[in-house]
Order: sequence, then structure tokens, then C-alpha cells
Amino acid sequence: MQILIEAGNTYVKVAQLFENGNFALLGRYPSRKLEMVLEPLLETGISRIVFASVGPVEVDNSLQRISQLANIPVMQVKTLRKDFGVKNAYSEYQYLGVDRWLTLVAIRQQFKKPTVIVDIGTALTFDVMSEDGKHLGGWIAPGYQLMMKSVLENTTKVFADRDHSDLLTFADNTADGLKNGCRAALVGLIEFGLSQARDRLKAEPEVILCGGGVRHLPVNWGKSFHRRSDLVLEGLALYAKCR
Repeated sequence: MQILIEAGNTYVKVAQLFENGNFALLGRYPSRKLEMVLEPLLETGISRIVFASVGPVEVDNSLQRISQLANIPVMQVKTLRKDFGVKNAYSEYQYLGVDRWLTLVAIRQQFKKPTVIVDIGTALTFDVMSEDGKHLGGWIAPGYQLMMKSVLENTTKVFADRDHSDLLTFADNTADGLKNGCRAALVGLIEFGLSQARDRLKAEPEVILCGGGVRHLPVNWGKSFHRRSDLVLEGLALYAKCR
């Protein structure tokens, strides 16, 4: 059994990868609790820890230290120029976030056709991939919570007092105006990006939505899009099985 770890800026996702190739998500934990989470797992016969990190270097160092003390091999997956049928668009390929790389790798195994991947978390990332697996680049923008925080922290008379509704409409009060404005910004970016992607691809792409921020999109919008979770862990599982 191998352990898969997706380390972000604040949280880590931990999963078990079984011999049959399936994995099970164990949970999402604050990064500071990683050692406490791993401690009982280290006694269950782990053969290797496989992780990818876009978080602080302290998390990487902690994982290396834990594996060394437990005498368990560890593999840190990093972005490559080309692998698993995906060709990186970046000339300095190592600067493409490993989370975006693993998502591209995971989707490529399932869709051998033009795709657009929209991952909404703290940031929104928008990536385009051609039918032959060539990454055509993408965008990075603030996610919903980050937009909200930016406005709230830099204004004195704008506020938000509750969660947004399912509908995306013009608001008649400040709180809903801010929330729906930020949500509209997400939708507008995605729709403009899809228009650009169609022109570049000369085809209608499959659209994959992922990340916790997908819940902020209007319920009745994008019904034909695929909604996925744990794509980074899927990519990690592929590396754990094949590398």
C-alpha cells in the first residue's frame, strides 16, 4: 500500500493507494497536523509515500523527515516537460504548478479529445489541452473567496453577511451585489476562455470543472460540463503505479 499526499498552501489531502490501483481518500487536514495524521498510518505496512506540493517548503521538508525516520521511501512528483501523453506548454516547464500538471495528466488518460479544465480553489486556473495532449497554456485568476476578501479588506462600506443564493441575479443590496459580482466574474472568465479555446482548438472542447469553488457557480449554468473531484490525486496515483 502506498500513501498519496496532495499538499496545498493550507491543507493537505491524504489517500491510500491499494495494490489493485484504486485509491481511497482518507481526509483533508490542516498542513500543521500532517505528522499527527501520518503517524498511525506508518504502522500499517506502507511501501512508499508519493506526494506533490504547491505549499510551503516546510511541508515538503516535514514529509521527507517523516519518511526518513520511518525508513519508508518517498517520491515527490514534479512538473515535467512531457509525460503520460501530455506536453507542457511552458518553455520553463518547471514553473507550471504541479497541481495543474497532475490534473492535465489525469484528464488526458480519460479524454483523448480537446479539453478545457477549470479548477476553482483559492485561485481559478483555466487550462486548454488539444486532442493530441498538447497543453496550450492557460490563465490564473483569483477564486471567489479571494475576490471577496480583497474587496472586503480594502473598502470600508462594502460587506457580505451570509452565503450566496443559487441564482445569479442583479442585486438590490450591497452584500448580494458583492457576492454575485464575484460569481459573475468567475462565469465571465470561463465563458470568455471557452470562446478563446474554441477558436484555438477549432473544435468544441470537453469542459471539466473541479475544485471546491465550483459550488459558487450558478446551479443551472454549465449543465453539460463534467464535474470532477480529486484529479490531482488521480494524477498522483498514476505516478505511484507507473514510476
